Amino acid sequence: MPTRPELLRPRRPAPPRTADPVLAGYFVATPEPLDGTGMPRAELLTTASDCLTDQLRQDGSWFTTPAEALAACGMIDIPADARLFALLVPGDHVEAFVTDIREAETHEPVLLAHLDGPDPTPEPAEGGRTLGWEVLGYDHGILHTWLCNDLHDDAVRALGTTTDHRGLPPDSLGWQRLADRF
Repeated sequence: MPTRPELLRPRRPAPPRTADPVLAGYFVATPEPLDGTGMPRAELLTTASDCLTDQLRQDGSWFTTPAEALAACGMIDIPADARLFALLVPGDHVEAFVTDIREAETHEPVLLAHLDGPDPTPEPAEGGRTLGWEVLGYDHGILHTWLCNDLHDDAVRALGTTTDHRGLPPDSLGWQRLADRF
């Protein structure tokens, strides 16, 4: 009998449910200005979605460790304003997020290893700082921010949503209201 790809093998038992964030992975991106129809004005748009900013080395490049990301970027020319980011997922959203990735039947070894592996990594590398909150979904094989789907104007009208200079909701209440509504 042929072996099935990893993606289609039965799931391991989910890690214990926790409200503590779980590290999904690292990516490198250059924050970019954003000012368009249906979008907030952001001086340095920061997003884990590769629809609105370019991730480096290539779109969709997720890394297991900061050292791995920096080594990969050391082999190419990167802009001076590129930054290393860690994506953390609230623990009580991990199971649904993993389900979305698996249902898309895409290859996400880093995200799945961190979020659905036997020993999830609870914290990013030392020296990092929290930049904000983002509402993300996994669709068609990539992460999409709520801004990809032109929900900004709807969120402003329905919820009075605001964003900071990075295009991120200013607090956890803001992203939770967005996630619950949209």
